[in-house]
Amino acid sequence: MKTIIVIILTCCAFGLNQRAFGQNVDMNTIDTFSLEEVLAIVNANHPKLMEIKLGRNRAEAQIMRAWSGLDPQFSAEIGGKNEKESYKSQTSSATMEIPIYWGPKFIAGWRRNLGLFDEDMNTQISGEMSFGIMLPLWRNILIDKNRASIQKAEQNPTIAEAEILEIRNELFLKASEKYWDWSGSLAKLRIAQDLLAIAEFRLRGITEELNSGERASIDSIEMSQEIQRRRGAFFKARREYEKAGIAFSVFLWNNDGTPAAIPQGIAPFNPMEVFPLDTATYRRDKELALQKRPELIINSAEQNQAEVDTRFARELQKPDISLKILPYSTVQTIDGSIPDYKVGIQADLPLLFRDARGQTALAEIKQQSLSFKRNSLQREISASVDDAASELIATYEQSLAARDELSAARQMESAERELYDRGEATLFTVNFRERFTVESASREIDARMNFRKAIAYYLWSIAGYLNYVQS
Repeated sequence: MKTIIVIILTCCAFGLNQRAFGQNVDMNTIDTFSLEEVLAIVNANHPKLMEIKLGRNRAEAQIMRAWSGLDPQFSAEIGGKNEKESYKSQTSSATMEIPIYWGPKFIAGWRRNLGLFDEDMNTQISGEMSFGIMLPLWRNILIDKNRASIQKAEQNPTIAEAEILEIRNELFLKASEKYWDWSGSLAKLRIAQDLLAIAEFRLRGITEELNSGERASIDSIEMSQEIQRRRGAFFKARREYEKAGIAFSVFLWNNDGTPAAIPQGIAPFNPMEVFPLDTATYRRDKELALQKRPELIINSAEQNQAEVDTRFARELQKPDISLKILPYSTVQTIDGSIPDYKVGIQADLPLLFRDARGQTALAEIKQQSLSFKRNSLQREISASVDDAASELIATYEQSLAARDELSAARQMESAERELYDRGEATLFTVNFRERFTVESASREIDARMNFRKAIAYYLWSIAGYLNYVQS
């Protein structure tokens, strides 16, 4: 990296500040039009951002749905049997299960059986009640389906926020590039307009001298030809300005969701200053980019979800054995109902565990895939920062060269005019020098606008736009 002096790519680069990024910005209220205001409008009103911000609500809904696995479950059943128009039996039951986050379940039940032939199954008219708990003994201790769903869903808000930042980062880059195209095209249009005005003024003077016999007719023809050439350049510059404005206006929206147009009489900011990139700043920004870029944040959250899937899949390879304890249960006896307790073990043991082993393999493959993807992302991000820094340095140096070229061109134009006024130069050479100055001025404008776009690219590469938005 070449020896460069100092740059601080902060708010001074665009005049950005957090105050501008409100949630209720309308194009019709803008008096002046800086890039700061443009990005505020994009942030507040652009449909792509409005759409992606729905991801926040979606993530909250997914979390709510995941927690629904711990909702209390109530079930009830009632039935009766008649045979040959005579009452035979009646059964009623109700059960409540309350899952606990760490795996156990609280259980409450009530049943009533009347009229059955099996007297052991009969109950009093008031029925029998029971309370207890079911505890996992092997599977579902470290993690279960409910915990896996919740832990995965809890990563979704992080992913949603990172996706918002990613879209915002992209939109700010594109909007900035189109803004500087629009700004540069307006500067070129003004130059073409001024150049045409100079030629028309000069032609009027030549015509007066021609009428008085002090000027040859060929000078009038030469100037008329030059005017047509400059008119053509003006029309072309006007078209480029209109084209740039149309492309830029795509990013402008009102807060009611309707497209906005560039207000009449509004001119963009056309900065003159350029500044170099400091090596230490570049290295620090590159290191931060490998932490702040939304793509890496999304990848980290997806890796966390894959890790949950892996742990849950491995848990499924254990036998499902649970202990059921009912410390209070009313039992029907000859003398009536008395409190009692019940203890039981429930087991579920697939013989081959092929489903669990398949899920484990898939989860581990996903983890490896996301790890490879992260390595690729880090390499791409590192390369993008290097490329943006190189672009920033090159456009800075080009701007200095273009500025010096324009300065020399103006000196030559001024000297040529002095010679012309003394009769030591021709009208052709004066026009030629003016055209060359305009060409130099256009290159200088391009260099400055490319430098501004390079700053936008650099901020995108280091996720620098994220520092300016709190919404």
